[in-house]
Amino acid sequence: MIERAKAFYRDHEPSCTAGFFVAGFLFDTLAVGRIDKLHNIIHQASYLSLCALFTSLELRELNGSFTPPERLKTAWRYHAGATHFMLGTLLNIYTLFYFKSASMGASFLFLLILAALLALNELKPFESSGTLLRMTLFSLCLVSYFTYLIPTLMGRIGALPFLGSLAAASACAAALAWRLRSLMPDQDELIYRHVVFPFAAVAVLFAVLYFAKAIPPVPLSLTEIGVYHEVRREGDRFALSSTRPRWKFWQRGDQSFLARPGDAIYCWVSVFSPTRFKERLEIRWRFYEPDGWGEPEIIPLPITGGRDKGWRGFSVKAKYKPGRWRVSIMTSDGRELGRIDLTVTPDDSSAPRKTRVVWR
Repeated sequence: MIERAKAFYRDHEPSCTAGFFVAGFLFDTLAVGRIDKLHNIIHQASYLSLCALFTSLELRELNGSFTPPERLKTAWRYHAGATHFMLGTLLNIYTLFYFKSASMGASFLFLLILAALLALNELKPFESSGTLLRMTLFSLCLVSYFTYLIPTLMGRIGALPFLGSLAAASACAAALAWRLRSLMPDQDELIYRHVVFPFAAVAVLFAVLYFAKAIPPVPLSLTEIGVYHEVRREGDRFALSSTRPRWKFWQRGDQSFLARPGDAIYCWVSVFSPTRFKERLEIRWRFYEPDGWGEPEIIPLPITGGRDKGWRGFSVKAKYKPGRWRVSIMTSDGRELGRIDLTVTPDDSSAPRKTRVVWR
């Protein structure tokens, strides 16, 4: 049975490698927990260390400065699959983090880019660039790791924590390059091409995307947002009152807001942030004018982290007019955490409303 499995792997190595990569994604979809848990942080650090080790050993093997010990030669044959599995796991974790902190479009694009990189690695013309591509994916994971870890440790987001994240990732990449240079003193070009340049490209890309406000604001994530006719707190719970018909199951509360005299619009949010994390969010209400979205009405919303299901709060708008509205949740450094659109329509009916209450 073992020999048949080995033969199958030899005959289908590209497909098996891709399978390991996908398995890493599926494995952590259910296994990943809170972003700030110590065991998750250590787990990711161990995978990053092993990926760096295996890829650097592969570079040395290509250079002729490393030969696996006789007793490990069979196991070493599967190092590429193991590296793909760990990269798949790490990329799954960070994709989930980005997905929770951004819109569906941004997360889907991120995942699509990763899938494209994997496909390139399996094409025949790119077989010789496997190590280069794995090091690029490793650099992406390394920067993503520190992009959420440093703000988590500092308890805030912003330019300074982000630059600290890039500095920490750069220090790790520099240490790896220095170690390889000490083991392969005459291979500077190889090290620059396979380690330094891929990391530099990823780091520059992240910097550009950050200052363009295109990177999701991890470690924050918007766990819930909705529009309701009333939100009231009772003890440790919130009662959210909605008039939405059950058949409009895709709406988050009363996005088709039927307004009667005296009604106020309540925007309910739940935001996850790590323990001891503090952030001053902004809720921005915009009305769609004939020439586009108007100037926002900004309401501050300070939050503190630590609660598993997220910090809970709401904003109320008593003065409004019929039409399209957008409520955006913004971070202190100007990145959008989430949004919800609604349409306000006057309701002239005097019939009793059918109201449902959702508890949070």
